[in-house]
Amino acid sequence: MKFFCALFAAGCILAQEQTPNDQTAQDPDQTYQGPSILSRDKGLIGERGGKLLDFRYYFDVTGIYDSGLVPFTTNAQGNLINVGGAYGVETGFGVIGSRRWKRDKLSIEYKGAYRQYSVSDVPQGLDQFLNLAYSRQVTRRLILDLKDTAGTVSLANGAFSYLPLSNTDLFAIPANELFDIRTNFVQSRVDLTWQQTARLSFGIGGEGFVVRRSSLALAGLDGYDARANVAYRLSSRQTVSGDYNYTYYDFQRAFGDSKLQSVSLGYSVGLSRKWDFSLRGGGIRIDSLGITQVAIDPAIAAIVGQNFADVTYKRVVYAPLGEARMMRRFDRSSLTLDYSMGASPGNGVYLTSRQTAGTVGYSYTGVRRWTFALNSGYTELSSVGQTLGKYTNLQGGTGVTYKVGRETHIQFRYDYRHYTTQNNIYQMDSNRVSLGLAFSPGETPLAIW
Repeated sequence: MKFFCALFAAGCILAQEQTPNDQTAQDPDQTYQGPSILSRDKGLIGERGGKLLDFRYYFDVTGIYDSGLVPFTTNAQGNLINVGGAYGVETGFGVIGSRRWKRDKLSIEYKGAYRQYSVSDVPQGLDQFLNLAYSRQVTRRLILDLKDTAGTVSLANGAFSYLPLSNTDLFAIPANELFDIRTNFVQSRVDLTWQQTARLSFGIGGEGFVVRRSSLALAGLDGYDARANVAYRLSSRQTVSGDYNYTYYDFQRAFGDSKLQSVSLGYSVGLSRKWDFSLRGGGIRIDSLGITQVAIDPAIAAIVGQNFADVTYKRVVYAPLGEARMMRRFDRSSLTLDYSMGASPGNGVYLTSRQTAGTVGYSYTGVRRWTFALNSGYTELSSVGQTLGKYTNLQGGTGVTYKVGRETHIQFRYDYRHYTTQNNIYQMDSNRVSLGLAFSPGETPLAIW
């Protein structure tokens, strides 16, 4: 989803124009933290409406309708079965929030949902999602960040479209799935930041990730990422940075792996106390090994009786790397615009791919009865080695909650997704509608999860 563990070191920019010094920074709850450094800060966990949330628990019961459900099953003719639409009931529960201490910060976002449909041809049961972040200022100069993302999901549409998780380095998140099947994933990350001076800091980190899909025909994923970065504060509102990443994908149930190396430079600026802008650009070297299909010459095909042959490939591709983020914080809401281009481990059919993505998200956390959220996004995958057409994914959604009693809320959500592959040979539209009651203690309305 995203994490909101902003690193206090290099890149944390004070709101007032002043010369950096070696004194300990003010309480981050009282001081503007400045825009994130994209090579380090990857999240907004525990934040809605531009502000951190106290721990909030909830329980809900909703009626749901999903259209365009496609489990990975075929009929007697070998064609995929499109279940179409299905009604059901979903029982959800979870907790979200953040808490700061003198040297520590803990943020958590957990959501569980037990789903039962009126038909038995689609995956049912318990979906879970956990996004956990812990940060500790070990010494005046050293900061430790630990982050974990894990879950199990069964729907291709809507599972993560409205969570704050548009990061390019969340390799395990199944955000571009093609089928409604059970997918399990986990990703763990650790980072250390050393504040050499008030202007200069260094960071190192690493993470491991695993993805498993229930269908044996779809590839799983094992992998890791290691990185190093440096940041320098030009002024109280501007920071430049540079980073190096080495990433490895090892595909399960499919022959192939990829080694990726990237180098980039970044620039972050606080345009005002409410407007933040961050930019990162560089390049990626992708060394990919796998299997693909090639057409056989008609004369040879007539002899061997096959039109295609499976061949191994080993390719080195250079691709641009870029990220841009604009954020506007209002008193009770926030607006975020993200754009990125880089590489992705794919979705079980598409393996290592070049990826382009853009998202727009708006959230409003009311103080009386209403909360509101709106999101839209676009993703495009182009396989590095496979002979596949482009994958495109267009999705959007909106949700609202209304507080009707002390602990009772009415909640409504709608999500739409349109995705295509193989130059529109395979394309799907799916819709998801949910309406129900939620129960959560607290003075403010329940935020959109």
